[in-house]
Amino acid sequence: MVRGSARGSVRGRSAVGTATAAVLLALVAGCTGGAGTTTTAAQGTAGGGGAAAPTAAATTPAAEPARLIISPRNGTSAQSVARPVTVKAVGGTVSAVTLRNADGEAIKGTFNATKTAWTSADALGYDKTYSVSAVGANADGRTVKGASSFSTVAPRTLTMPYLFPGNDGGPKTVGVGQPVQVRFDEPVTDKAAAEKALTVTTSPHVAGAWHWFSDQVVHWRPKTYWAPGTKVSVKASVYGLNVGDDVYGQQDVASAFTIGDSKIFTIDDKAHVGTVRINGKVAKTGVKVSMGRGGSTTIDGQTIFFTTQSGPHIVAEKYPVKRMTSASYGLPKDTPLGYDELISKAIRITPDGEFLHSAPWSVWAQGKQNTSHGCVNLSPENAAWFYSRFSYGDVVDIKNTGKDLPFAAGYNEWGVSWATWTKGSAL
Repeated sequence: MVRGSARGSVRGRSAVGTATAAVLLALVAGCTGGAGTTTTAAQGTAGGGGAAAPTAAATTPAAEPARLIISPRNGTSAQSVARPVTVKAVGGTVSAVTLRNADGEAIKGTFNATKTAWTSADALGYDKTYSVSAVGANADGRTVKGASSFSTVAPRTLTMPYLFPGNDGGPKTVGVGQPVQVRFDEPVTDKAAAEKALTVTTSPHVAGAWHWFSDQVVHWRPKTYWAPGTKVSVKASVYGLNVGDDVYGQQDVASAFTIGDSKIFTIDDKAHVGTVRINGKVAKTGVKVSMGRGGSTTIDGQTIFFTTQSGPHIVAEKYPVKRMTSASYGLPKDTPLGYDELISKAIRITPDGEFLHSAPWSVWAQGKQNTSHGCVNLSPENAAWFYSRFSYGDVVDIKNTGKDLPFAAGYNEWGVSWATWTKGSAL
């Protein structure tokens, strides 16, 4: 039984093989001499003139379909406005892209050199919805389409950074004591993030650091006074940046300015005179002054001091004529030391009201004793000289009054150690 099965199996294979050979023979015979075939010399000598089957023509495989990758993906919410929209083609090129806002307005973009990618060129808006439609093609020209719809982040509120100097019509040339000033109009709680977005570039290179005076005010200065001729550019790249508590930067801003001549007026209160140096050389000496008379008074529980403060003061404003009133710091005009006057050639040197100015009424005391409420009194001639030469960022360094400037924005920023200054950086 076993051998019989085996034999039967063998016989079956032989039969199939014979049948197959017969079919092949028939096929060859049927093709011999048929129309549209090619017979070669080799075919004629082999098999007594019989023809071989023709070789199939070579074909190029079809190109893989292209794929489009759109970012952000469809359905994305809270998309960063600082991140561009991109369309990339895998296995092909990008033919066309349309990016529109909810009002149907088109947002511009650019292709790369090989047209394998498209990138939006215009900034996106906060709390907006956008739609993208794109067309691409593979190497065979077979098209592919893609689309995406997304929305951008919705801030709780926005904050605008204001730069000084050099921004919003501010001075373009300043003195060697001028710090870079940035003021945000909303509190910044993530100071590190904000500080990373602030850059100061100088030529020649100058190392410096930021110091935060509050949640809204940060200043930058070098370790020592600027060198005259230094070129400074400042950027606040805050658009799209969360500076804490869902407060986002409203707009990127930039400024540029140049450091002018070094002008430093050093006053010794004990001698009641001062010396001016311009670029290190004495330009004016024996300048007679009368400063704060000293002492204090208390009005409605507020103590008002009349001592000019020691330390490096920085020129912050200039007025050909400035109305000055004691009521501005709590001293009514009708009190014994009250006043309300128009003062000429006024140069502000502290935020709280210390000025250099013309004081013809105290010429008799200038160079001898202090009689003012805290300002630096000058003769009309000296006041005119200073007014024509001193401006933003120039230094008035007052010594030996017995009362030091506080360390705050606009006060004594060059009078503290470098270690103290750098501790104010969030980084």
